[in-house]
Amino acid sequence: MIKSMTGFSKIETELKEGRLNCEARTLNNRYLEIGLRLPKIDYAEEQKLRELVKRHIKRGKVDITIKWERSNGETSVLKVNENTVRQYIEVLSALKKNFGLKGQLTIENILGFRDIITYEENNNISEKILANPFENLLKKLDEERIKEGKIIQKDLTGRLKNIKQNLKEIEKRWPNIIKAHENKLKERIMEIIKTVSIDEIRVLQELAIYMERLDISEEIVRLKGHIENFNGTLKTDEAIGRKLDFIIQEMVRETNTIGSKSNDLYINERVVQIKVDIEKMREQAQNVE
Repeated sequence: MIKSMTGFSKIETELKEGRLNCEARTLNNRYLEIGLRLPKIDYAEEQKLRELVKRHIKRGKVDITIKWERSNGETSVLKVNENTVRQYIEVLSALKKNFGLKGQLTIENILGFRDIITYEENNNISEKILANPFENLLKKLDEERIKEGKIIQKDLTGRLKNIKQNLKEIEKRWPNIIKAHENKLKERIMEIIKTVSIDEIRVLQELAIYMERLDISEEIVRLKGHIENFNGTLKTDEAIGRKLDFIIQEMVRETNTIGSKSNDLYINERVVQIKVDIEKMREQAQNVE
């Protein structure tokens, strides 16, 4: 089953404590990169959520944003910084005693000092509340990535079919082409032998070596093997994106060799078509996890 590296999911979860707005987005990336924007939770709990992401996603850039709105509508709360108040009182009491100053410290005086009243975002949330919506968000993201993966798989399978057909036509034509090459070279050699004294056996040996260099049968067999490997890989449930990249590289290598060895317009036209399909496959494989 193919999963695309690109996907998007969004859910809203209503709880008695408030509402969670969750979004997840994935993009192509060579490795797994996780970005989390969460309400305030403990570091250990955040690491648990990261591990959960890794169980669902093996490769790609993942951005997850979760916003927490409490049911009372409060987005921030006022708090007295008691530790700061205590320090101010201690400092002022020492100052009054050391320098014999008069006067009383009042609430008005204290409120005039800095950092006595602070605002805190009222977005703390427990991992227990966050766990299920987080899991549901990832499951929905998986569904979207699988849906897009099916489209990619259909395209890849169709292009493999085209490549196999073109390769079949090349394989069918090649014996006639190689035989024609051989006969033409033999005729020219025999014409030369009639006018010049040449070791016929040595010439035939060189001819055999030359014809072997033109032979594309091994490349055809290897390309067939890569096609079957690619097709089999599409049916696995693993993260296959990197493996597909490697197979495509080998397919390109064999196709280029066939094109460079062949000196036939019919075969070269099919080689070009194979290259076009392989290039499209390469582009699609960049989207596969």
